[in-house]
Amino acid sequence: MTVTCENAARQEGNDAADWYEKQQPGLGPRFLSQWKLAKNRMIASPEIHRCFEGELRKCRFEIFPYALVFRIRGDQLQVIAAMHMSRNPAFHEKDCQRTIEIYFAIDS
Repeated sequence: MTVTCENAARQEGNDAADWYEKQQPGLGPRFLSQWKLAKNRMIASPEIHRCFEGELRKCRFEIFPYALVFRIRGDQLQVIAAMHMSRNPAFHEKDCQRTIEIYFAIDS
């Protein structure tokens, strides 16, 4: 399987890594390491991750409160967003809505 990552998801990941690095030196690279581990788990067993909105799936990070939101397209995994999982529900709903908007824009 190959993995593609939307620019918005990549930017969300980089922004989160920058934020964690500012909080404590060394956390930025650790966050990116968790991104890579989540990606590898997606590749190894993409269907094990539950669908939560249509065909969108979440692969949670082990340490940080994030998940990669992705979908399966044949032999390709498309990462749509890096979603923060511990935000207040209003923020989470906004993230979900933006993810869904991106999802439908990609199919256009």
